[in-house]
Amino acid sequence: MDRHGPNVRLGRTEVKTFAMIALLVLAAGESRRMGYPKALLRYRGRTFLESILDAAWAAGIERRLVALAPDEDNVLRAHELHNVVVVRNETPQAGPIGSIRAGIRAVFNHPVEALLVWPVDHPHVSVATVQALVAGFYQAKGAIVVPSYGGRRGHPVVFSRSVFEELLEAPDSEGARAVVRRDPRRVVDVAVEDAAVLEGIDTPAQYEALLRRSAFPEARGPAT
Repeated sequence: MDRHGPNVRLGRTEVKTFAMIALLVLAAGESRRMGYPKALLRYRGRTFLESILDAAWAAGIERRLVALAPDEDNVLRAHELHNVVVVRNETPQAGPIGSIRAGIRAVFNHPVEALLVWPVDHPHVSVATVQALVAGFYQAKGAIVVPSYGGRRGHPVVFSRSVFEELLEAPDSEGARAVVRRDPRRVVDVAVEDAAVLEGIDTPAQYEALLRRSAFPEARGPAT
């Protein structure tokens, strides 16, 4: 079976689709430091969540999932999530690993070779970076593919099916880091020219800084 789908045209750009890789957006966090759901913050005319979904689609990833907390219905009301699967993290207190487990369970019985795990607080990662990670997964055959900028690892991260069971069993205290650190030989680092892989937008000050760097005239605050 061909792991790649047909070429599709999005706007004026033709891209290869990757039917066997699924996106999982981690959006179940409590956003305590930000003060409101980060998925609803706006960047360049789109919400953080929309920005990530669009970037993955533009990179050729059509199977997309979003992990939300059980009571995060305001995120659903603010978006028209066409062709996006919503999974619920029933243990948000566990942190991101709870959402990763929910995503893995949702795709486990489907022909998915890997999950691209993307925290919602990294909305400005470029399409080119996503394409580089996908290429790294298929070319280097790594179990885990991580972007790096200036020698530092960031997000999003590709986890192959070969480590799904380990992620399901990872302790809450360490989460996915325990799986990444277990065997360095199976981790592929992809150097990218994209500082956004290191820049989680977790506080109002970081959000304001992100908007100042953007030339887009943005309304402050969450989408309504």
